[in-house]
Amino acid sequence: MNHRPPVDAVDRVEPADAGAVHIRPLVAADAVAYKALRDEALRTAPDAFTSDYESSVGRDASEYVARFGALESGQFFLGAFDAAGQLLGCLGCEREQRTKQRHCAVVVGMMVSPSAQRKGIGRMLVEACVQAASQVPGLTQLVLTVTASNHHVVRLYEQAGFRAWGLLPNAIVVDGVGYDKLHMVRLLSH
Repeated sequence: MNHRPPVDAVDRVEPADAGAVHIRPLVAADAVAYKALRDEALRTAPDAFTSDYESSVGRDASEYVARFGALESGQFFLGAFDAAGQLLGCLGCEREQRTKQRHCAVVVGMMVSPSAQRKGIGRMLVEACVQAASQVPGLTQLVLTVTASNHHVVRLYEQAGFRAWGLLPNAIVVDGVGYDKLHMVRLLSH
């Protein structure tokens, strides 16, 4: 028998080596911190996102609140917070809305503040996202795209059980330079 922890197991504190990082779903009160992290990520890593800084920086933080649904909906964002409550990183799950695609969700918006990178926060967010998505009734797979040249992040997803299934050459163009996007999938066990 496969025992799965309850959905609220996402709300946890990691061991001391992770700096007591607390993972929990984002809520409306987190919108300003989310927007600041997002704007920083779009500005500092333009090749990692399909969105661009110039189009996003002027948006109001309240416009992002609709992305912060309940875990059981399959439409949620998880945040990694330090002991002081500062948002260090986030990752989203967006369940497909069309009937024939409701078994799929897209993992989006992996962002970790530059000062918090290379500390295992991305790994914790991916693990928590997979765990939460595994609890959503009828959700059987997660898909994502990642900039193919970002080998560190590709490995992070592979270690979490994602596998590549295709490559879109020049999926995004930043300052005249094309970047390929690797498509990945992870089946969920229920």
